[in-house]
Amino acid sequence: MPKKLRCAAAFVLGTILATSSVAEVRRHSMSNISQELLRIYNAEDALALHGLLAPSLQAKYPVERLRTVLTHCRVLTHDIFRLSTPSWGARSFGFFAVYTETSIFEMVLELDESEKIVHWVITDNVTSSSQQCTVDNL
Repeated sequence: MPKKLRCAAAFVLGTILATSSVAEVRRHSMSNISQELLRIYNAEDALALHGLLAPSLQAKYPVERLRTVLTHCRVLTHDIFRLSTPSWGARSFGFFAVYTETSIFEMVLELDESEKIVHWVITDNVTSSSQQCTVDNL
């Protein structure tokens, strides 16, 4: 095999191996994590919520700050009865309907490649620049 062809083959093989080793959000992760988030939310369990967050959000939102966020969220929604399946999204992000006693809200959830939350918001106005119930890096 000529040297140029061997180099090209090695490059293609290296590219394939490198991209296949990158972690990928699994097929049901969005559903599983959203259901876990629902359970944690209704239990007002800031420590468990902290464990679902990506490291960058864990640093930004210590457990005490998450307790405050959950309090603000629950003033808006009270208990959540159920979430829809994502109405739009992919394996790493989803848009949900949030069914509560008083109203229907929208929820946006985004996961990183390690299946940790990097963005979460529950809102009654998704276009608002100010959100009462949000956890993100903005």
